[in-house]
Amino acid sequence: MELNEESSHLPYVLGRLFAVLERVQSAANPGINATIKDKYFNSACATPATIFPLLTKLSQSHLRKLDGGLKTYFEKMIGDLEGRIHVTLPARMSLADQGTFQIGYYHQVQKFYEKKDKGGN
Repeated sequence: MELNEESSHLPYVLGRLFAVLERVQSAANPGINATIKDKYFNSACATPATIFPLLTKLSQSHLRKLDGGLKTYFEKMIGDLEGRIHVTLPARMSLADQGTFQIGYYHQVQKFYEKKDKGGN
C-alpha cells in the first residue's frame, strides 16, 4: 500500500502531518539528536488534542529557520493537511485509530524517501 494523498480520514491525516512536522524539524536542525518522533510520537498517536497544538507551535519556529523554497514547500504541505481536518482534534484515539495514524506516518515518511531517491526534497 502507498500514500493516499486524497484521504481525509483524521487519524491518517494526523499521522501524515506528524511526519511532515518531523521533516520540518530535521530540515531546520540538521543532525539533531532527538526529533519530535523520539519525544512525542506515542502521545501524538494516542492523545492528539494535547500534543498537536504544541507541535504546530514548534513547527513555526522551525519554519522560520528555512529558506524561501523549502519553507514554502513545507507550509503548503502543512496547510493542505490541516485543511483536511474538519473536526476538533480528539482527546483520545482508539487502538484502531492509532494504527491508522501510524500507517499515515509511515506512508508519508516513505514518500519523502522516494522523493529523495529521485533527487527531490
